[in-house]
Amino acid sequence: MDHSTNQSAPTSKLDFLQKIYLSAGQISWQMWAIGLILVSGTVGFTATSMLLKLPKSPQCVRIFWPIASASMRIYCAQMEAEQGTVDSYLRAINLVEALPEDHPLRKEINRNVEEWAVAILDMAEEEFQKGKLEAAIKTARRIPDYVQVYQVVEERIEKWRSVWREGEDIFAQVEKELRESNWNLAFREAVKLLSLSNKYWASTKYDETVKQIQLAQEDSSQLDSAYQILRRGGLDNWLKAIADAEKIPQTSYAHQEAQKLIASAKEKIVDYVDELIDDRRWDTLSDVVNRLPDSLPLQEEISDWKIFASAGMDAQTGTTDSLQVAITAVQEIKADRPLHQKAQDLIGRWKLEIEDVAHLQEARNLATGGSIDDLNAAIASAELIPSNNPRYQEARQEIGQWTNTIQLTEDQPILDQARDLARGGDVSELRQAINQAQLIGPNRALSGEAQEDIQRWRASIQRQEDQPILDQANSLGNVGEYDAAIQAAQRINRGRVLYTEAQTKIDQWRKETRAQRDLQEAYLIAQGKTPQALVSAISVVRKIPSSTDVSSQGQQALNRWSYQLLSMAQDMANRSLLLQAIDLAKMIPGDSAAYSSAQAQLEIWKKLLQPPSPPSIHPSPSSEVNPLMETNYAEPRSN
Repeated sequence: MDHSTNQSAPTSKLDFLQKIYLSAGQISWQMWAIGLILVSGTVGFTATSMLLKLPKSPQCVRIFWPIASASMRIYCAQMEAEQGTVDSYLRAINLVEALPEDHPLRKEINRNVEEWAVAILDMAEEEFQKGKLEAAIKTARRIPDYVQVYQVVEERIEKWRSVWREGEDIFAQVEKELRESNWNLAFREAVKLLSLSNKYWASTKYDETVKQIQLAQEDSSQLDSAYQILRRGGLDNWLKAIADAEKIPQTSYAHQEAQKLIASAKEKIVDYVDELIDDRRWDTLSDVVNRLPDSLPLQEEISDWKIFASAGMDAQTGTTDSLQVAITAVQEIKADRPLHQKAQDLIGRWKLEIEDVAHLQEARNLATGGSIDDLNAAIASAELIPSNNPRYQEARQEIGQWTNTIQLTEDQPILDQARDLARGGDVSELRQAINQAQLIGPNRALSGEAQEDIQRWRASIQRQEDQPILDQANSLGNVGEYDAAIQAAQRINRGRVLYTEAQTKIDQWRKETRAQRDLQEAYLIAQGKTPQALVSAISVVRKIPSSTDVSSQGQQALNRWSYQLLSMAQDMANRSLLLQAIDLAKMIPGDSAAYSSAQAQLEIWKKLLQPPSPPSIHPSPSSEVNPLMETNYAEPRSN
């Protein structure tokens, strides 16, 4: 209620009366009466307004409203409204709306009612902004339909619902992109929440959505790492991948993919266990089963695998009784179990083993004698086991061991005698040792050792035969008779123990021969003493390898001819043939002693070719020096 307007009303009316008095000069008794009425009315209105501002009084809760005065209703309504709740505003409205429409304060009452209705709508708006849509609608619809504000309630509610639907549509699209692992598109959709005219969607829900995207990305990254571990293979990696995938909660958008990974790891574990059973690796199977987590959906299979592992270890003992115990244990796996067929296959396998265990045990008993006759008898007994019997491979292994023992017994004296013959070390004794060792045929237990000894003795024979030839060739090469040295070394044929060493020497001697030929050719070319001849000679001598004996002579020749080229270039420069001098100096190689001098001279000649600078207004006197005369190069004395 605007009290300032009401309090100023008496002052305005007195000013009006004073103006009338000053203009007319006198006031009739009728005018005085009108003035007194206005003044008294104003005072009464002002008193009523001040009454509305009185402090809260406990009287309001004890009033019998049907006989309450209008001023008391207005006063108590104001007290209710000051509590600032929806219920208090509604009670305030109800109190003042009981007054008649023609009440003198109806205009002020209506204004307060509208303000209280607006306050209720504002509180509903706050609920909407906090994300309480239904509560906001319920609050807004509590506004009485006879107040003016009620006209915008449904419009406001429809606006709220429109904003809410838009937020839900955006969030649904975010979830769709998250399920498809489109993180960037999901975030792009989430940003649209910021433009909604609702604090809940634009702040709280947006923050939740961004956090969900981040968590989904983290879960996806964790799942990618789990897939990498899964692809490495091996039980440890499979179990690690399962453990990582199980960390992803059901609320995560990556949960479904995590379950696929666990299923894939489960299939790999099942295949691996099947291989262990087929290979009868019972100890490994027992270790694997004990490491499998309880969360893995393989409880029935794990129970059967434990029975297999225990029965298999019994069957490994290899006796009739142990095999029968294994069969009895596996028979506990009934037809309704997932591994019933695998159990039946094992039972059939072990029954076949029982049939021939007696033959294999008899063979082992015969082999304990250790003589060649005993071992041959054991082999004959073990060969009675047919190839379709599960114990066939085991029998073949035993037969191989007994055969190996027989061969060792028969061939060891032969190899020992050959080694005794080879101890002398001369060619004749080594040949006798080779003949003796060759009595051990291929695929025998000692054939590998015999062949190694034979190769070593043959190498010793070849070295004794060829070393004098190589020594003779080295002697010839050391005195520079390279062709003769090459011919001597070529007598050592391919496949001989010293052949590689001889070929290395031959390559070096051929390199020396070429180097000498190149040096002589360079000397002949340089005799022309022209720039072109010297350049050609330098080109030839630079081909001489530094590892050859004549490389030092070649370097000396290169330095000497390079200085001669530099001297020729200087002569050309002195005859004002600077371009020709520069071209010639550029041909001096970088590995020659004259190179640095040539480069310095090139800089001087290039500067002389540059156009002269314009003369200065006040030139200072100076003596001109011919750069060509500053350096005097003398050809070094030849060694």
